Amino acid sequence: MKRVVIADDQGFCWGVRRALEIVDQHGEVLILGDLIHNKQVVKQLEERGKKIVHAVTGEEKKPVVITAHGTIIGNYQHLEKLGMEVVDTTCPLVSAIYKAGENLENEGYRILVIGNKEHVEVKGIASRLNNPIIVNNEEELAQVNLPDRLGVICQSTYSVQKFDKLVSQIRIRTTDLKVRNTTCSPTKKRQNAAEQLAKQVELMIVVGGYHSSNTKKLAELTSQFVESYHIETSDQLNPEWFEGKSEIGITSGASTADWIVDEIRQKIESFD
Repeated sequence: MKRVVIADDQGFCWGVRRALEIVDQHGEVLILGDLIHNKQVVKQLEERGKKIVHAVTGEEKKPVVITAHGTIIGNYQHLEKLGMEVVDTTCPLVSAIYKAGENLENEGYRILVIGNKEHVEVKGIASRLNNPIIVNNEEELAQVNLPDRLGVICQSTYSVQKFDKLVSQIRIRTTDLKVRNTTCSPTKKRQNAAEQLAKQVELMIVVGGYHSSNTKKLAELTSQFVESYHIETSDQLNPEWFEGKSEIGITSGASTADWIVDEIRQKIESFD
């Protein structure tokens, strides 16, 4: 009999849960980009009249939702100019990163943002700062010139391990450094729980959108300790992965619904 263990901290974080609750309080709305990075949940939203859009002209008469990841400051200005009703579901922990960056700038520091420059959250952070440096890994860090006076913040879902490693490399290249580890507490707890479980089982299944930053980082983390597979849905499970293995762990990203994890757990148990 296979024993399937679900990580203590996984699934919807409170920021995602909050965003979904806010959207559910409204009828038909336009969501500017994916509310959360999970195709299955987004599909359910669309079925309830929550339409995903990537641009707004002003002709639309429905409220416009800013996603849990936040957005660039220019989008707020554009929507205000058009006179659109805005429903803002930006996670308060993301808003706190905006504030941390602005505070460091006010103290006279050039800002370095650790994160993926193509991610909507990082674009939103950068849009509120004066010419920030953005790096996502050691290779990108090696290619940039750093000022002597530098303030560091990071994407909310960044890997805690990688953040610490990058900061240690930045420290030896600057003379006046201020670091604000803005990795959010749900991400830290999720990563810790995933690591602990990965050390105890023979196989890890990491559940979440393929374009979900925090889910990718969970998969990278668990694969350091045990054979791991990143999937979105139960139909992607391969029975061959589980042959000869009795201890299976499951973790999931911050945008993954409980029902998706439960379907996967049941299917793994059915392989017996």
